[in-house]
Amino acid sequence: MHDPDSAPTEPPTPHGRPDLQPLEAMRDALQAQVHQLERQLARLSHDLRNPLGAIRLGTELLRRGALDPQQRQVLDHIDSAGERAQQLIDQRIAEAQSSACGDALYRPVALHALVAQCVETLAQAFPGHALEHDRLGEGHCQADPDRLAQLVGRMVAEAAAIATPGSGLIVASIVEPERFRLAVHAPTLPEGGEGADGGGEHRLRDTVRAQGGRLEVMRQTEPCGRTLVASFARGPAAG
Repeated sequence: MHDPDSAPTEPPTPHGRPDLQPLEAMRDALQAQVHQLERQLARLSHDLRNPLGAIRLGTELLRRGALDPQQRQVLDHIDSAGERAQQLIDQRIAEAQSSACGDALYRPVALHALVAQCVETLAQAFPGHALEHDRLGEGHCQADPDRLAQLVGRMVAEAAAIATPGSGLIVASIVEPERFRLAVHAPTLPEGGEGADGGGEHRLRDTVRAQGGRLEVMRQTEPCGRTLVASFARGPAAG
């Protein structure tokens, strides 16, 4: 007989399996919260890049002047700490980009316009070297514009350190079908030779590699000069 006071039972699920829809909904909600947190952390890390980049560029500029051993040691400590912080930020952003399902910081960038703005700003930081901007090719590239701007600054600082005093620097932005390039050329003195550099060439190479690119250093003997060239894949925004 049917007991009218008994509680109704849940209808059986097909094949006797439990209903997983509530668990799946909870999982989706948790994943959405995690992705939102990852995006917030990525934005925070991204915002920290600009002031940190300015600090590191400032230490590079100070290092070019006459310093006693103690002052140079302090600057080395500041730059070392800044480099470590930059690595942590880059790692945090890379992790966030991998977890945020496409909410990446890379986006279409008008390379020539970005470099032109950088050159205008850097001209005030390097009054001893006139900066010229050359453009080659057309179209956008896929990149993080803040990291590119910081890279242009570091390339110009390195070129200024090895350049003939009072000489001009040529900054080039190059857009090719499959790649884009940033190049900075500095005239150098003949006695500069093969081994002279501003002390930051290896750090610059690591920075370019961390952004997925490759750094080439081209030396000329007639006339004497050195050109730093950073190359990157243009990405899906080509066109």
